[in-house]
Amino acid sequence: MTHTWHWRPATGTDVAAIVHMAQQDFQSEIDDIFQPDPVAYARNITHAVVTQFYQPHAQLFLVAYDDQDQLVAYTWAQPETAPWSDNVMATVQMAHVSMSLSVRDRIRLVQQMIGLWEVWATEAGIPIVCSVTMRRDTTGFLRVHEAAGYDVRGSIAYKRLK
Repeated sequence: MTHTWHWRPATGTDVAAIVHMAQQDFQSEIDDIFQPDPVAYARNITHAVVTQFYQPHAQLFLVAYDDQDQLVAYTWAQPETAPWSDNVMATVQMAHVSMSLSVRDRIRLVQQMIGLWEVWATEAGIPIVCSVTMRRDTTGFLRVHEAAGYDVRGSIAYKRLK
């Protein structure tokens, strides 16, 4: 069964659900390396949400909720430069999709995220999108990027927007 959802800018009222989803689905990917800190994550998300509200081209933080008002995905990007160039790129900080969804829905949500990053970057005058993953299983995620025209190098996908 395919579900429907809607995307919107994150607000402060979304922070608890985002942190909970991260603890549930993502924490096991990092706890061998980092010590997860839900308070630090909540603080960083809150800063990004507030910055987005006042400076929409300085942060992108979007959430997707399903018809039952459950958080199913969120994405976070911001402008950065690489050490080797002054070209600004939209660097994706998070692209998180609920692991409780079907593979088909997860792929659709990532495809939508890619489109949202590109629209935001274009509106902000940012010529490059950079999406990085540190997940253990990256194959499907990076294939979706390749299908969208990204140049995948290791666990990083780049696209220069036209």
